[in-house]
Amino acid sequence: MNQRNEHPASFYFQEAYHLSRELEQMSKDAKRRSQIADETLSVAEIAVLAARRSFGSMLEKPKQGGKAQRLTLRSNGITGTVTVSKQGWTVIRLDTLLQNARRRTTGYIENSILELLKQWRGRGGVLPWYKHCFVAITEHSDLHRSNVYDPDNKEWKSVTNALKGVLFADDDQLTVSLILDTVPDGKGYTEIVVLSHHDAGRYLSERTLGG
Repeated sequence: MNQRNEHPASFYFQEAYHLSRELEQMSKDAKRRSQIADETLSVAEIAVLAARRSFGSMLEKPKQGGKAQRLTLRSNGITGTVTVSKQGWTVIRLDTLLQNARRRTTGYIENSILELLKQWRGRGGVLPWYKHCFVAITEHSDLHRSNVYDPDNKEWKSVTNALKGVLFADDDQLTVSLILDTVPDGKGYTEIVVLSHHDAGRYLSERTLGG
């Protein structure tokens, strides 16, 4: 597979299709099953990124009708929403879980977050700027389908990398305080909340896990 993404999007979608077919026909105890699964996910993610680059400019611009409070990613790939609360908290929902850090990083999560934020601003939304912030990343996962709960094995850096320069200047410890949490409710999405550091106590006291 060409990691430099020089092929058209259709090439990667075709590769993902053939790998998916191969994976579906494999037995559960096949030695290469994990390798093919990783390859399938990577190619599928690269296909989506290539499609965004190639086809994103073909989408009609959303009509201007006031500041949107919620938006859905229209490009192929992860769906999600962005909202900014009255308190100035930025809430991003990705309809997927974080990837395993042991997998090859494709930029899929990071690009999806940036697309959501770009569309938010394109619809007239204003994003806060945080000098010192608190970032809470909560996965709503399924205990029976996910076996990665060690933070060392979670690709959370893709989240802060996407937000750096958009919501805050840097993702170092002097700028960002981070919490990575899991709610085993089987809903299969990730919620990212960014707020001023002095609001952290209020956020932690008000949030309801598993709701």
